Amino acid sequence: MSATSKAADAYSLFKKVKKIRTYGKLIKESIDEDTRSGGLMKLGIRGTLEVVGKALGTSLTSHPYFTYHKAHLEALGMALNASSNLDSAQEALNRAVRSADAAASLTKAVANYTYRKNALKLAYTFAIGGSLQLLNESGPKAEQQLRDAGQTRQSLRTMTDQSLYEWRASFCELYLDSVQLLAMAQVELRATEAAMQRFDAKMKALKSGGSIGTVFAYKAEQDRQWAEFDRAVNPRAGSVNAVSDPARYAQDQVDTIEKVSDVLGEGCEFAMSDDAYRPELFLLRIR
Repeated sequence: MSATSKAADAYSLFKKVKKIRTYGKLIKESIDEDTRSGGLMKLGIRGTLEVVGKALGTSLTSHPYFTYHKAHLEALGMALNASSNLDSAQEALNRAVRSADAAASLTKAVANYTYRKNALKLAYTFAIGGSLQLLNESGPKAEQQLRDAGQTRQSLRTMTDQSLYEWRASFCELYLDSVQLLAMAQVELRATEAAMQRFDAKMKALKSGGSIGTVFAYKAEQDRQWAEFDRAVNPRAGSVNAVSDPARYAQDQVDTIEKVSDVLGEGCEFAMSDDAYRPELFLLRIR
């Protein structure tokens, strides 16, 4: 072969290799560390083999090194799958814990709701109930009490009606706040449950993925135990239960908020009924 022919063949091969490198770069980008998995890696390898084979006019699978190399690649694919599943499992658990913690942070508002409810109970007892009782009484003693208070029966009724109107609005607003809080807690519960379903699926995939997967599954469980320990020694980080059983913990928060909301709902129902004008029923209806 003449030098000219060799140069032409070399240049032709150079163009093919340059084209191969372009494809290879795209394939590499499709399986970078942020998105890689055994499936993507194998897809990328298969594409590379086909591209190289067509460009060079020969199949790399016929190369004597390929038999050994294939086994290595399959082992690497298993490791990447296990690593991907581990990362997914850990992120799913983290999402579940974050949602469970978020549900718990919502529950902190319950103390404020209880405080507001008790304030409304006091307001009714001293500002409304007493006036209603006086209005329901008759006789010289009741009239003297009205005069001592600088009120007439009509002026006291007007003032009491206004106070009761505002009290009703405040109690039902408090109930509405609790319903909205409950809805948010339920959203966090659904998010927690969804994340835990993904975590359980990934753990199942790891445990069924051979020896490598089993090792990664053990690591995931060990990491979870360490997270529980961290919370046990540092309660400010959150409840241990949010890590050991996020879905159950989130459900507990929903249950806590729901109980308070139910009580406030009963109070709102009383407030909006004609029974609100009967103070003798107040303590029976407002807990």
